[in-house]
Amino acid sequence: MKNSLNFISVVCIIALSSCAAMSQKHKGNVEPYYEDLSAARPTFTNPDTISAKQTVKNPVATTFPNDLSKKAKLRSDSLAVINKNNVVQGYRILIYTGSSSEEALNIRKQVYAVDSDMNVYTQYKQPSFRVKVGDFTDRVEASYILSDLKVHFPNSMIVPDQINLIR
Repeated sequence: MKNSLNFISVVCIIALSSCAAMSQKHKGNVEPYYEDLSAARPTFTNPDTISAKQTVKNPVATTFPNDLSKKAKLRSDSLAVINKNNVVQGYRILIYTGSSSEEALNIRKQVYAVDSDMNVYTQYKQPSFRVKVGDFTDRVEASYILSDLKVHFPNSMIVPDQINLIR
């Protein structure tokens, strides 16, 4: 018990002494740092104080050496070319996968009966038909609709897919 008390007191003393404020004294004649930034500071004129005789100078367009607006415009243009068919990576809800086209059409009709506003897509990837629902940009949004569709279609699931951009 006594040893543990001694150990705790030593640890506390070390911790407190290491946290003590350390003063740093200047050696020699060192002047404090000072820089005049008034030349770089912008000046503004109050429009209420301008008289009719005074005219406001048109501001000069300045170019900055690290201006990225041109690069950003080029990048957005290239993305527009890539996405010219208006599709992006997103999520859809897979309702049916099987080899029967009649069953796929029946499932499609059932989905329209449940919610007529839903976008339903029927795809044929050899050798199976797939019925997918919705255009969701994130998985959370798709999970809300999935919970409603699970009542009617218990085997439905969220799958990543190319979705149509809605503008």
